[in-house]
Amino acid sequence: MNGQTHVFLIDDHHVLRQAIARMLDQETDITVVGQAGDAQSGIAMMETLLPYPEIIVIDLKMPGQSGMSAIAEIMAAHPETRIIVFTMYDNPGYVWSTMNAGARGYLLKSASGNDLLRAVRSVAHGGAYLQAEITMPLLKRLVQDARTADDRGALSVREMHILEALADGLSNKMIAKTLSITEETVKSHLKKIYEKLGAADRAHAVAIALRQQLIG
Repeated sequence: MNGQTHVFLIDDHHVLRQAIARMLDQETDITVVGQAGDAQSGIAMMETLLPYPEIIVIDLKMPGQSGMSAIAEIMAAHPETRIIVFTMYDNPGYVWSTMNAGARGYLLKSASGNDLLRAVRSVAHGGAYLQAEITMPLLKRLVQDARTADDRGALSVREMHILEALADGLSNKMIAKTLSITEETVKSHLKKIYEKLGAADRAHAVAIALRQQLIG
């Protein structure tokens, strides 16, 4: 990537976000083009920017819309955007889910400034970045997933119908009415769908299904 790398920050920790912005702006090849304290306002702000930011550094846990849901939404609208997760959560399940949703980097907030700079530059040039401290837990998770893959199986016909209803924006109550089943049955199916797709929530499940062309 030639010239400046345009970065947008989304994190509800104001002091930390400002410190990161100052650090990144000191670099000659990186420019922070905006920042927000929550995902919803960040997504709205980025839509007003030209060009759209090449890289988004985002936290996972914030008031309102979650970072996970935001990643799915951003990637669906701007698949060329490169996302780096910057969070305090080292759960390999989060790492797996965010990377599966399209994130290109994952760092803990305990990371050094140099780690973050390396992540931004690596991702900006088409690579990926996974902080060393979370690599081993993730590898263990991958091994575990490989061992249980056969048990998960493909989505059933009923689960596909529910997934399509999710994509149409139907609530659990409306899905239950449409398919003549109870809301509890819908919730049970949703839990299985999330497990099979490795999704965190409804939006994430739909994003994965669209990317894998499970639904149109």
